[in-house]
Amino acid sequence: MEADGDAVVAARAALTPGASGVALSDPQTQWAAVLLQSLVDAGVRSAVISPGSRSTPLVWAASQTRGLGCHCLIDERSAGFFALGQARISGLPSLLLCTSGTALANYFPAVIEARESGLPLIVLSADRPFGLAHAGAHQTIDQTRLFGAYAPYHELGTPVADREALLGLRRTAWHAVRSSLDAPRGAVHLNFRAKKPLEPSFEPAPIELPALPSRAPLARVERAGVSSRDVELLVGQLERSQCPLVVCGAMSLHDAPSAELVARFVELTGSVACVETVSQQRLSALGERVTDGAGLICDSYDWLLGDPSLSRALAPDFVLQLGATPVSSALERVMSSRSARVECAICAESGWPDPVHQSAAVLRARPAELLEALCAALERRPRPERPRLALWREAHALAREELERHTDERFGEAAAVVELCAALPHGSVLSVGNSLPPRLLDRYVAASARDVRVCCQRGASGIEGAVAGALGAASQTDAPVTLLAGDISFLHDVGSLWAALPSRAHGSPHVQPIVLVVLNNSGGRIFEQLPIAAQPRARLALWTTPHEMQLGAAAELYGIGYDQAQDRATLRAALATAYGRAGVTLVEVRVEPGNAARSQADVSAALASRWTALLEGARA
Repeated sequence: MEADGDAVVAARAALTPGASGVALSDPQTQWAAVLLQSLVDAGVRSAVISPGSRSTPLVWAASQTRGLGCHCLIDERSAGFFALGQARISGLPSLLLCTSGTALANYFPAVIEARESGLPLIVLSADRPFGLAHAGAHQTIDQTRLFGAYAPYHELGTPVADREALLGLRRTAWHAVRSSLDAPRGAVHLNFRAKKPLEPSFEPAPIELPALPSRAPLARVERAGVSSRDVELLVGQLERSQCPLVVCGAMSLHDAPSAELVARFVELTGSVACVETVSQQRLSALGERVTDGAGLICDSYDWLLGDPSLSRALAPDFVLQLGATPVSSALERVMSSRSARVECAICAESGWPDPVHQSAAVLRARPAELLEALCAALERRPRPERPRLALWREAHALAREELERHTDERFGEAAAVVELCAALPHGSVLSVGNSLPPRLLDRYVAASARDVRVCCQRGASGIEGAVAGALGAASQTDAPVTLLAGDISFLHDVGSLWAALPSRAHGSPHVQPIVLVVLNNSGGRIFEQLPIAAQPRARLALWTTPHEMQLGAAAELYGIGYDQAQDRATLRAALATAYGRAGVTLVEVRVEPGNAARSQADVSAALASRWTALLEGARA
């Protein structure tokens, strides 16, 4: 606990040069000092600064406030996603700090992602005094509620030397951090109106403030817990089900249940768990569990449910979705099927992740909280019979056999992601870009017990900020960090490699390996797997955006390591080298355009014949 007066003294001391008893007298410098110290007292540990002039009082205070690490990135969009990458690892809100004008607007994509992903974030913008608004002043826009419904807005106004105003400022900082951590988590926008002179001045003029009752706690507000009625209803649905499915969608590191808890639930219910890579379950200790006992951890569900005939034979009648909406279109079709009468339940702390409109209810709970309550109730009941589980097991085994054969015989995106996941250091962090990479991981990579933490931007599912997010995550951990992204995502965010420069972004070199693996297939090749590719008059290049960019030039520009791989052997060698040294390495995997679509078609055709034989055997 820290008294409010103590916080002000600490803020002054951080900004006081030399002689004791000397304090900051100009209201603006004092205002900024109290604000930044209050944010640190509330739990903020990192400031990501976008350079500018109007924000000088805030940047000065940030640079002098004890307990606050500062990172400087020249591009505001990069800075926003760098801060989100930090939050994915730390669980705490980072502070985004910018000057006035359009600088703030460049944070908007990150603010949207923060709300959609449930990540805490504090945006602190400098602004012009009210007298310069709507008067044609340079670098002045209306910043009031710029982010609309995506971020609560607090107008801090123009600094004044008033004890009640400073106390209110401290309380506002407290509430901003609290709001960012409470459901629905997301960004909070603070707007600070600064006037010239912007630089600090020093004169003896102490001020005392009354104490606040306590400093802000970092833990989230605890919920009352899962109701006994919710548990009773779900247990009833599980007992009636002939084939229950547990779908593990995207979950953050801080929300995901443990692998042991998921495995326990699958065993007690005899259910099939469809685990996405971004669910924290695919590359965790869950990977090698429940394969021979009751239930099944299925990593080939996209192939199994993608075949119409096999999907009908395997059809679940109850689906429990944990986390965000799944990526798999096959899962979406199953969950949205009205003819099959699939009952759905969704566990989500906030929002309504049900785009197919099939769920009878969304349970307001954390997945771990719900699974613990269900396991406690199910342990007292007999284990159910699941007549379709044997067919699921056989189909899953056949799919894994075919997928391993395919990736062994042909090098392309599929083989590359399999090789990458096999090389990931235990306990490391994998940051996954959007578009093709998460689908490749879910289709081809087998579940394994590698204890790998996964970061992703599945809130709004945009391609921006892939590089920045990975480097932001790396700033919060000493573990190796890997980014898997496509070439278009990389080119879209290539400027974020600025954050790889330790002298500018961190002040100290990266001590752990940071490996940026970019699948370069000359464009956005996911569109070759979408219906537009079958349109005879479509100019597909308008979607795929093919290019001949030399990615190695970006590595040279930013002074990071670089290697290129064209086959399995060179990829293994490049990864071994990259993980064997500290700092950032770009590994470019050159893949022939169209390869991913051909792999998808070839594996689907090979599996279709196997499914036919399997179903005929099951009917015999």
